[in-house]
Amino acid sequence: MRIRVIANPIAGPPRGRLSGEQAAELLTARGAEVTVETTRAPGHATDLAAAAAGTVDVVVAVGGDGTVMETASGLVGTGCPLAVLPAGSGNDFATANGVGTLAAGIESIFAGRRCELDVGTLDGDLFFNSVGLLGSGLVSGTANRMRRWLGRNRYVLAGAYHVVAFKGQRLRWLAPGGDEAVIDDIFMLVEVCNGPLTGGGFRFAPDASFDDGLLDIFLFRKVGALAGLRLLPRAASGRIIGHTAASVVRAADMRFTSEQPVAYHRDGEPGVLAAGTHHIGILEEKLLFCRPA
Repeated sequence: MRIRVIANPIAGPPRGRLSGEQAAELLTARGAEVTVETTRAPGHATDLAAAAAGTVDVVVAVGGDGTVMETASGLVGTGCPLAVLPAGSGNDFATANGVGTLAAGIESIFAGRRCELDVGTLDGDLFFNSVGLLGSGLVSGTANRMRRWLGRNRYVLAGAYHVVAFKGQRLRWLAPGGDEAVIDDIFMLVEVCNGPLTGGGFRFAPDASFDDGLLDIFLFRKVGALAGLRLLPRAASGRIIGHTAASVVRAADMRFTSEQPVAYHRDGEPGVLAAGTHHIGILEEKLLFCRPA
């Protein structure tokens, strides 16, 4: 088996970090022919993966959700499968697909099954696990600036801060193909989920499935800071948020508009969307992914 390893050298906490070379040793021991590439800048993994497609049997991402997103973006529609050796702080995409450990990742390569997964789009940019808006985007931005040795606790600490500091923002959700708002409200956070986990184990849309052709859009309307702080431990521990301010909409295509810029994350990578109308949807092409048997 020919394998191309694409490794992010700064993914996850420094202690016990898995390097591309270490991953290659583990895979070579199983009889594979392995070459290693190390990412050097944002977007580099996408270029490396696209170049590897068609020349190897499997491309293996070594890193967290951001590394997976970039690597997968270079493989969509190529027929070359992606495997993951989880090495990030959250690893939500890998965990939700049964690859919560290094051993499971190796099993998925050599004895697993190839599955077709949905690919989400935000204004044409691909995502594979989730897109977070408003408070969720602010939390990702703050967590990314915190010390990596904190691991997933970065998201809990950042979440507590923004539950108190963020007062919500109005979004208008539009019916597909029209300009009529079907939902118009002030929201604390929105999480557009392709899978059931985000933020290192938060479970906003537990029924989200990677292969059902739909996105589960978790909407959380404005609540007081005290109510938000009470709900945070429940969400952080992976329990479902049961509250009148919370709801989930399932759709394959939706648009939203905002009169202000919108903080967001795409598979954990933070940014800011300009004021205006934005589109989320499901791509026709699929991602071929290695899951454990």
